[in-house]
Amino acid sequence: MANLFTLAFLGLVLAMSRFIPTPPEPPKRSVPPTRYERLWDSAEINPAQVFRIDKAIGIYLDNRSRYQAITDMRTGGVPAPIVFVFHGRESTWNFRKHLHEGSWLSGRTKWVPKGRPRRGSPPFSFEESAEDALYLLKDLESKNWTTVDSALNQIERYNGTGYLRYHPEVNSPYLWSGTNHYTRGKYVADGKFSRTAVDGQLGTVAILKRMADRGMETGFH
Repeated sequence: MANLFTLAFLGLVLAMSRFIPTPPEPPKRSVPPTRYERLWDSAEINPAQVFRIDKAIGIYLDNRSRYQAITDMRTGGVPAPIVFVFHGRESTWNFRKHLHEGSWLSGRTKWVPKGRPRRGSPPFSFEESAEDALYLLKDLESKNWTTVDSALNQIERYNGTGYLRYHPEVNSPYLWSGTNHYTRGKYVADGKFSRTAVDGQLGTVAILKRMADRGMETGFH
């Protein structure tokens, strides 16, 4: 009787195993993988930041159509999730501020890059500012946004290459703050680096990684 019960139980386990979804295959990477690929694949979100990140993602979900409209301004436009993370870093998701550097849309930009947009008259809409920042100034529609390596490279370059050029020992917090790949070190002003300063903003990768973990599109793979 016990043997019959055991066989029945094993049969049930075998049948149930057929309904367990097959884990997705890991993305194909360069051989050897690039620096950005290695960092992305090994990135772990700080558990203390998950609630904060999910709250931010809620802003994206509520305003996805606005970000998508900016993507659609150009063929090959910057993917909406990446527009969103730029918006967070530059102006804390405030639609009344410039995407370039966070000054108010009631005038032209006050900081680097200063005096944008050059055409038109203030006050500007968020969409006008975004078009100028991403396409007229940076020409980002001409970039490849489909892979981890190219997307993260362009995100870092949007902020500047100071970490890569002068402080390669520090992974840019613009990307990695909120993950295991960043602890401290930050440009506290243009050209002024502090080894002890800690970036309090969410890094773009922390948000994008969480979006990917939740099954959301990031624009790259």
